[in-house]
Order: sequence, then C-alpha cells, then structure tokens
Amino acid sequence: MRFCLLLCIALLHPCFALAEPTDITVRVIARNAQYVGDLIDGAFVTITDAASGEMLAQGITSGNAGNPKRTMQTARKRGEPMAVNSDAKFVATLDIDEPRYLQVTAYGPLNNHFSANRASATQWIVPGKHISGGDGWVLELPGLLVAPNLAESSVSISKAARGIVIEAEVMLMCGCPIKPDFYWDPTDYEVVAIVRRGDDEVGRFPLDYAGAASEFETEITARLPGVYDVTVYAYDSASGNTGVGQIELTVTED
Repeated sequence: MRFCLLLCIALLHPCFALAEPTDITVRVIARNAQYVGDLIDGAFVTITDAASGEMLAQGITSGNAGNPKRTMQTARKRGEPMAVNSDAKFVATLDIDEPRYLQVTAYGPLNNHFSANRASATQWIVPGKHISGGDGWVLELPGLLVAPNLAESSVSISKAARGIVIEAEVMLMCGCPIKPDFYWDPTDYEVVAIVRRGDDEVGRFPLDYAGAASEFETEITARLPGVYDVTVYAYDSASGNTGVGQIELTVTED
C-alpha cells in the first residue's frame, strides 16, 4: 500500500513526472540538391536546449544522398515526404519529462572543412511527441564545395611566365557532381580564380568546364617572384549558392 501511495503521488505531482522517450530524426539537405550523407562524410548534428545550452544529443548523418529523379524531379503534394528510410539522417532518442525548446545545428560536409557551412533551427518538442514522421526535422545547408588545385605549388619565373594551370573541383554540398545534361549543368555556374600578389590583384580568370564531372580549369601567367594567393569561387545565380577555396602559388627566381 505504501508503494502504491508513493507511485500515485509521483504520477500526480509534476516534480515526479516520468521521462518519456522522444524520437527526433534530423536530415540535412544541400540547397538545390540532395541529402548530406555518406557520399561526403555526412554532417555533424547537435541537439541542445536552446535556453540553457545543455547538450542533449550529437552525431553524424549517415545514409544515401537520395535518388536525384525522386528528389529533384518528382512532384509532391503538400505534406508528402520526399525522403525514404535509406536517405541520410541522424536519429536521436531524448528522455524528457517536460516540453523543451530545442536548437538543432548541422555543420558539414565533413570531408571539406574549408567549404563547410552551418545551419540551425529551433522548435518546441513535447515528451512522447516524436519528430520522426515524413522527412523529420530538415535543415537546408547552403553553399558549394570548391577544391582548387595546382600541379605544382612552387615554380620558377620562366615556367610561370609560360602559363600555370589552375584546376578546381566544384560540387554541391551533398557531393553531387556538376556535368552537362545532368541535374546540375556547368553552364549554371560562374567559377572564377582571383589571383593576388601581396596587396595587388593580378587578375580574375574564369574557369571553364574541363570535360570531367565537377572539374573546371584555367591558365594564368606570373612574371614576378613572390607568393600568389589564389582564391577560387563558384556561384550559382539561380539559388545564390556560393563556395570558395584557396591555395598558394610560390614563384621563385630562375
């Protein structure tokens, strides 16, 4: 009888409320593209109490980027989910005994920290009321992955004067490729190398599609010794997606 009485008091008194498992499914989708998952090492997700900052869960999205025909072309009615179970996600189960005001933050993609971006959102959750149906809690990650490259990072003046090829790999934040007659066509993207030597701008050089998926290139010349900072940006005017990558070129005396 004493146990039953204590149990009744615990159930009736708010101080003794029992925690309820509450599921949260988080998906991170690249702007104008697909899900951030295994193809690009995922995105790091944190779930915190927005008021106190208490960390409640953290992990990495895993799974597929999604089928582009389904995610990019298939018409859906309002409320109809886009994702399937195999599409990249992070799933957490929180034990909470009262409504909590949460902040979910995603940082990624994790295979390119220079181009990685951060997105976050807040929402109330109630014990036992899961956020796992449909697509779950979806965060949109803007940006483009830009990885410039030089065949040689240090060259002589005579070689630099003859021309140096700058290459750049440009992809969507989901790791999705850019190529002709595909969902993301090279003609939709402005890719430019800004070359500086110290405080002086040497020039701006457009990169053209190089014939292989996501590959762009241009050629520059350098006639003075020194360290050249090369900043390559990619820009999609339709979505506002922008990405930047940087490398250095050292030109030495012959």
